[in-house]
Amino acid sequence: MKRILTSLCLALLPFAAFAVVPHRQTMPKVDGYVLLLGDCHIHTVFSDDTSWPTTRVDEAAYDGLDFIAITDHCDTRHQKMVNNGTFNGAKVDRNTSYEIAAAAAKKYGILVVHGAELTRGNWMFPGHFNTLFIKDGNRIAIAAEEAADKAKAEGADAKAQEEAAILAGLAEARAQGGYIQWNHPDWERQAPNETVWWPIHSQVLDAGLLDGIEIVNRFTGFDPEAFHWCVEKNLNVSAGTDCHKPMFQLVDYEKGEYRPVTVAFARERSLEGLREAMDNRRCCVIADNCMYGPEDLLKLFFESAFEISNVKCSAKKCTFNIRNTSSLPFVITKAVDEGSSKVSYPRMTIVNAGEELSWSVTGINNTASFASQGVEEVTVSFFVENMLCDTGKPIKVRYTFPVK
Repeated sequence: MKRILTSLCLALLPFAAFAVVPHRQTMPKVDGYVLLLGDCHIHTVFSDDTSWPTTRVDEAAYDGLDFIAITDHCDTRHQKMVNNGTFNGAKVDRNTSYEIAAAAAKKYGILVVHGAELTRGNWMFPGHFNTLFIKDGNRIAIAAEEAADKAKAEGADAKAQEEAAILAGLAEARAQGGYIQWNHPDWERQAPNETVWWPIHSQVLDAGLLDGIEIVNRFTGFDPEAFHWCVEKNLNVSAGTDCHKPMFQLVDYEKGEYRPVTVAFARERSLEGLREAMDNRRCCVIADNCMYGPEDLLKLFFESAFEISNVKCSAKKCTFNIRNTSSLPFVITKAVDEGSSKVSYPRMTIVNAGEELSWSVTGINNTASFASQGVEEVTVSFFVENMLCDTGKPIKVRYTFPVK
């Protein structure tokens, strides 16, 4: 019998392992939008990564993503496989990784964004910028490198050379109809002590060469300063893994981790729909059980995922069920306002993915009727602490129920 039980347990291990690895995030259905999940910052062996473009597509399919952006470094100094002599011919072309990924993605229906990371100033700003929805990464690299060479010939210092390069490269990307984002402003190599908005970034913004900022990077984490800049300067938010190694080495799937994702509130599931959402700043970021983005989108997501049912209100008590239909847990705390201050309900609750809980609301004096305490309708207000519309600012949600 012991031998049979042992064999049975061993046979079930693969199924148990599969059951505890929720690699695909669950999104609610949001009226008027299609939620597209994606990774806006991905490298391959065509720059300084170790993975073939088709692997990046397979990983995206495994994670249930709708889109990925192939953003290999386009600078010559970062084409490591070219520089060491491994790649030649067509493989020197800076568009090859995108072309391979786009072809491989067709079988999954995954959208692949043609991108390139313009990497200037490894140890100083202006930093790294992703150019997305481009046509030719070669021309972006050439424009940047020619500008740097020209500045150097004119006697400019290293900082001025890098700034000239970034402005020229971004201008070429914009001429191609590209979307531009600033990557990982808090990277310790360029921001060893604090995250700073330098004059060059104002110059880039004023020139119309900045659409968004990467506020979450798998290596540097959440950047609170960058998030606030997005709110302050009306820029789009995004997230990316910035993967330079296989995804299983970056995401602990066995512990139920997800890769950070950009969530685009698109009108349709297409590259055109994705671009329209990004251009109109209809994106949020989900990372490490938190969600960041514009307040209206966060509230729309929450109200679509947070289901209230079985509401029963009597003279002294109001009860109802709450259910979370998304894979993002909700950390909610009581928000005290004119209505909620008159009633008593849990001051802090975590509603995990797929979980359903029962809530009970009474007057401050739980033995007396609502009417005797001046409560004409039950008001439940709370902050969703892990859904931020600005750095340190959670969204506030309010529900009311009539009293019988």
